[in-house]
Amino acid sequence: MPLGDPTYIGQIASVTGAIIRVRLREDMPSTLVMIGGESYRVGQIGGFFRVPLGYTNLYAVCTQIGADAAPPGSGEKAFGAALEDDRQLHLSGYRWMTIVLFGEALGGEFERGVGQYPTVGDEVHLVTNDDLKVIYGWAKGKKGTISVGRIAAASGISADISVAGLVSRHSAIVGSTGAGKSNLVTVLLETVSDGSLPNARAIVIDPHGEYATALGDRARVFRIRPNEAAGERALWVPFWALPFVELQQLTLGGLQPNHEATIRDEVLDMKVAAAAHLAVPPPPETLTADTPVPFSIKKLWYELDRFERMTFPVSANQTDANVHPPEQVGDAMLLQSDRYPAASPYNQAPYKNQKKRNLERQLDLMRSRLKDARFSFLFSPGGGYEPDLNGKVANDLNTLVRDWVGHDKPITLFDVSGLPSEVLPTIVGTMLRIVYDMLFWAQDLPIGGRLQPLLVVLDEAHRFVPEGVDTPAHRTLSMIAKEGRKYGTGLMLVTQRPSEIDSAILSQCGSMIALRLTNSADRAKVSAAVPDDLGGLVDQLPSLRTGEGVFLGEVMPIPSRVRVRKAKQKPVGDDPKLPDVWQVPDRPDGDLYTQALANWRAQSTSVEVENDQDEDGEGQANA
Repeated sequence: MPLGDPTYIGQIASVTGAIIRVRLREDMPSTLVMIGGESYRVGQIGGFFRVPLGYTNLYAVCTQIGADAAPPGSGEKAFGAALEDDRQLHLSGYRWMTIVLFGEALGGEFERGVGQYPTVGDEVHLVTNDDLKVIYGWAKGKKGTISVGRIAAASGISADISVAGLVSRHSAIVGSTGAGKSNLVTVLLETVSDGSLPNARAIVIDPHGEYATALGDRARVFRIRPNEAAGERALWVPFWALPFVELQQLTLGGLQPNHEATIRDEVLDMKVAAAAHLAVPPPPETLTADTPVPFSIKKLWYELDRFERMTFPVSANQTDANVHPPEQVGDAMLLQSDRYPAASPYNQAPYKNQKKRNLERQLDLMRSRLKDARFSFLFSPGGGYEPDLNGKVANDLNTLVRDWVGHDKPITLFDVSGLPSEVLPTIVGTMLRIVYDMLFWAQDLPIGGRLQPLLVVLDEAHRFVPEGVDTPAHRTLSMIAKEGRKYGTGLMLVTQRPSEIDSAILSQCGSMIALRLTNSADRAKVSAAVPDDLGGLVDQLPSLRTGEGVFLGEVMPIPSRVRVRKAKQKPVGDDPKLPDVWQVPDRPDGDLYTQALANWRAQSTSVEVENDQDEDGEGQANA
């Protein structure tokens, strides 16, 4: 034992890979040690320790502590003299702890990972503030780091995270409701967009519409019903960008395989014909029904509906040449059907179409969906993205993606709170697929992901990548998680229910930021997904303070407990200011419920009403 070294706390008893069991020194009078006027606690979960090996110092974090049970008293004859001789060593047992190696330092330079392992009998020392400065000093003067708060275990040390680790290695932010997830995401986005990274680019999928007020003019906001006075833009997602299967499920529902194949062929023929009108027509042999080429879905409905309704004067050799003339010609753009003479129930003219597919119910659903105002952003997109009957469009996907991510602001905010919930995973999956595919094929261009990486922040991630459910969002996000790193697209999952997220996608996250998490199933899922062998740190998650999190993986050089700073602007989803808002003497005007009903029916909030409440109710709407 090194004499006079107050940092020495014990020796290694066993080594299993990076997991080390340490036997604490028996002559240590207290777990509170004073070194250089600073107090240190031995055996704190999450505390750091140092294992010197020559010129190299290995660093580890404590994940478990305990004490061996004392053997029976000396009066028991079964132990005899052997017990009495060994009494001084074993009477009170010994204290131990488990630590996990995470990095090493040589000559004051810290590096993640270890090049050599200790052995039994090697010394273990406390990590002092000087050691912490070595560990966390990796970010000093280094480009590509941003500060999100302070290290909880050491006063005055900034919690700097690696932008490269955050974007290129994927990450997950987990925590129970009220633990501070929205504040942490806002802090990250504020820091990314503060001007220190002028070419930063991020997409935020916001299912609750809570980040627009927090990010202010740092983001371009897209939503179904935008507040144009505030600079928001309309969200259009052209239906013709959807893969055929998703488009079919949205419009026609389930079909028999033969009918599905027939309609797929019709869609392909329409896309081949419409592709000739594009600025750069693709070779026809490269087109499929899934290729994002404009075509008229109203014309598709009209032709399918006409085929079901038309009648013939003959029962055999029915062709388009001898179809019965319609009594009233419909209109594809207005979704009006042709009217033909009703087929006779008897074996006489007019005869029904012998090849009729009996899709009346599906076509009625399709027309209803195309006329539904909730889906106008999809089937009747503005901005020049709605094709005419020949498939011509004023603007193509290049204009759409440029508006989405090619603007001069670092953040694109998709407020999808106004989307119908039954199609939310499909629409979000399609939006991300459009952007990802565009950047993939631009990988050698300055706008590609390699030269201008993109971070995708997915709030309420469990709604889009649930375990065991196949959705367009699930497929797109799974692809980004598996191969996005190669093409400059990073993924950040934000969720309060990690137990419901697909395990394969969660396992691709190289970093885990865990805030307070109380549910045992959620903690088990996080423990299985954390990088390295640090699952034992998950046990401290229920005791974290609000706004405090454990940062694991590539974002920080060592697993750290961080106190996240407060965002400059709180997101709308922040907790109400209780009890302040209940202490306001005047109750809101009861007539405001009329405006609330109008907002509900219009699926839009009223800025004027919110302003009135801010004036009369001291900010009740935004509290």
